Amino acid sequence: MLLQMTLGRDMERSIGSIRFTLVYFSAGIFGFVLGGNFAATGIASTGCSGSLFGIMALTLLELLYTWRERQSPVKDLLFILVDVIISFVLGLLPGLDNFSHIGGFLMGLVLGICLLRSPNALRRRTGEDEPPYSSVGAPAATQDAASQGLRVFIKQPAGFFKGRRAMWWVWWIVRMLALIGVLIGFIVLLKNFYVWRTGCTWCKYLSCIDVNNWCDVGNLQFSNTTSKRDLLALGNSIFLEPMTSA
Repeated sequence: MLLQMTLGRDMERSIGSIRFTLVYFSAGIFGFVLGGNFAATGIASTGCSGSLFGIMALTLLELLYTWRERQSPVKDLLFILVDVIISFVLGLLPGLDNFSHIGGFLMGLVLGICLLRSPNALRRRTGEDEPPYSSVGAPAATQDAASQGLRVFIKQPAGFFKGRRAMWWVWWIVRMLALIGVLIGFIVLLKNFYVWRTGCTWCKYLSCIDVNNWCDVGNLQFSNTTSKRDLLALGNSIFLEPMTSA
């Protein structure tokens, strides 16, 4: 909750409510979907941890995009990495779904590439001067400039792509591939959860430490009985056991 009220607040003010909402909910949902495929059967995933890991991924991307403009980028990078590593290590404790954390972080990285503006170094090489984000509480002039650019793109979409340099096209292809990868990942995981049910023998070690049977926590064993004789014997044992004990 503290991370959401500090880091989440600052990121929403920086990139705007629309981008923040897309990443926040997508990261949370993808984390639950990934956990539903590979976490133990008896582990219940709740809360917004996947969404928060997505915001942490956005913070990491924002740092890398503005590396030269930071006063102490190495210090900021170490702080983010230590925070991420500690959070992932805590997810290895029994009863927690670390897959939700992993899925949220990966979705935050991929959607960040799609939704955040281009890195500053790339913009300098392509000669582009992208307008700032229309963030929360932005001045009216900034919001008018952003809306004006959107209206121009809607009226003349071909003009938006005219005269772009090769590096600009390469980066937009990377963004498109990232978006396609997000959609394919969602489809494959949902198909696997409902239809294929393909398991992974080693994936459990991403969410547990193999000590004191921690990796067996939440593993439920199911058995199906189709014989009427077995069902009758099971019913008799239920009713006869209290009588014999008396």
